[in-house]
Amino acid sequence: MPLSRRQFLAALSSTSFIVSVHGSQAEPVAPQAADVSLSFPQGVASGDPQSDSVILWTRAEPKTPGLVNLQLQLAEDEDFASLLATQDVSTGPESDYTLRTHVVGLESDRWYFYRFVSASGATSRTGRTRTAPRPDRAKDLRLAFASCQSYEQSYYGSWARMLADDLAAPPGEQLDAVLHVGDFIYERCWHRRIDGGEQARKVPPFPDGVMGEENRYALTLADYRHLYKTYLADPHLQAARARWPFIVTWDDHEFSNNNYQSYSTYGSDIRLEARRRLDANRCWFEFMPAALDELEEQPAYGFRATELAGDEGDNRLAADSLLIYRRLSWGALLDIVITDNRSYRSPPCVPDDLPAALDLPLTTSRLVSITDAGREYNDGQPPEFLPYGSGDVPNPARKRAPGTCLGEAQRDWFLNALAASDKPWKIWANSLPLIPLNLDLSAIPFGGLEDSVISTDAWVGYPWEMSLLVRELWSQQVGGVVSLSGDHHMHGAGGIRHSMADAEAPEVLLDFNVAALASSPLYGDLYMAASESPEFMALVAKETDGVREPTWHNTLLRGSLSSLAYERTGLKTVSQWLGPNAANPGLRFVDTTHQGYGIAHFSANRLKVQLVGVERTLEAFTEPPPVIYTARFDVPAWQGGESPVLNGPAFTGQPPFPYG
Repeated sequence: MPLSRRQFLAALSSTSFIVSVHGSQAEPVAPQAADVSLSFPQGVASGDPQSDSVILWTRAEPKTPGLVNLQLQLAEDEDFASLLATQDVSTGPESDYTLRTHVVGLESDRWYFYRFVSASGATSRTGRTRTAPRPDRAKDLRLAFASCQSYEQSYYGSWARMLADDLAAPPGEQLDAVLHVGDFIYERCWHRRIDGGEQARKVPPFPDGVMGEENRYALTLADYRHLYKTYLADPHLQAARARWPFIVTWDDHEFSNNNYQSYSTYGSDIRLEARRRLDANRCWFEFMPAALDELEEQPAYGFRATELAGDEGDNRLAADSLLIYRRLSWGALLDIVITDNRSYRSPPCVPDDLPAALDLPLTTSRLVSITDAGREYNDGQPPEFLPYGSGDVPNPARKRAPGTCLGEAQRDWFLNALAASDKPWKIWANSLPLIPLNLDLSAIPFGGLEDSVISTDAWVGYPWEMSLLVRELWSQQVGGVVSLSGDHHMHGAGGIRHSMADAEAPEVLLDFNVAALASSPLYGDLYMAASESPEFMALVAKETDGVREPTWHNTLLRGSLSSLAYERTGLKTVSQWLGPNAANPGLRFVDTTHQGYGIAHFSANRLKVQLVGVERTLEAFTEPPPVIYTARFDVPAWQGGESPVLNGPAFTGQPPFPYG
């Protein structure tokens, strides 16, 4: 379809450039004395490395509004003694002075240095990036993965730790790239922490924004730009983006907490906020160096300005203004399949008020299965009424299509991309955890309770589609699929089967869920919720002589009965006899008490994963915080039709209970 005039003009103002290192070069501009009329307050960044290209990014802020002309310089040495390429580029207020450049014609498997220079001498910091190996070479990949970096809830000690360790590592053991699986910014700024304490630091007031009793949140284009500029002014995040190429997807906070499509869902107040979603998409495109239009024969495309009509049709117009699901390759070793788990998902299968209406203490797994599968439940024979309470509450999903997290088009693309891959490894860059996190309340004798879920916002809230995906991968004999996920502010690892209820179902893929890099660990929220329920507290923590010991991980791994026994007796040996938690088959490790990041080392025959727990930094620091523990996992490569073998965790440092 040809571009419309509006799309053509939007493309001209998108500050996207293509640079070929084999093309004509402009005369190099040498850095001179600092030009105080121009600065680069958010540094530089690179993204989506391919065997012959990479995206480069900066933001150049003038003191006087207007067009900014720069020269991009690319070199193989950090002092830029010999330039490989130069290119004149420009930016302006239309994109808030952000600039993204697609550099092509690069050598494969090579490190490069780059910077942006103005004619008057203003010079950005130096960035370092690399290309992927050529398609026929199976070279190792060392990939850090991270998620959830609230600016206010902690300083970026995890980025500082990662940077320091990488700088100290031998050249052959340093990281190649960073995968960020979402919540790069937080659209909401809470006035205080959940425990009532002060936030570690504050995002300055929004240009517009909405002020509420408990928090304030971004509303407009200026607000979202304000968030990205604030976050990227942090020296450690900025240094990370300058040191490694990033591969990114989004989760919910890049637009609105727990959103779906263009709807915000603050509590039970579901609103269509198409203009807000459009602005959020535009800002992500402006500040994230992702290859979108630059990818051939892929569905991804960059931001497309669109006119909103002020009706329900705006939902799709806004959500479709940017398409970010895409596939990258690392030579002959692996493919990285990046999904968007927000733009095409269906509404939550269980409304917030439904469990209480059914007199349920928690949302049961069976209720989720019924309402998510809709008309497909029970082989196409869903119940007319929900089997709870008095039995007279109609099943709201009886005639509805099954829920989806990916949407049909993306789901088909995802399965086709994995099935078509001939690489030994396939990384699923997945913003939401796959590992099961259910409570086996049915195991409590005489309790009359059912197994329940903690949150339906993750993949556990879309069991019908998750089962379909895993069954399809198994039937098509797709091996080597590893999900690297985020969102839940916890470290976790486990094998994934197509059905949580089928104990005989084979494990098909693995999921490594990474803790929050800076956001508050999940355990704090759980403990505050449990404080209002003594019965629930026994599954969350044990208090002895004023000392609190988390038992939540034990509950998820060994089961409710195990934690209840430990809470009553204090004997770890007794609790170890009970379990495992049958509602969480395949779960091997979980820690909700620490922040941190993950490192995945892929080679031709094995995968080694480290989940790193880092001391939380609530105050400004000069030295990187210490590593509290590292959980290590070892995975031999496996073929389609085989189940993966997950060895670990093995620990260095002080592991969390019940491992320590």
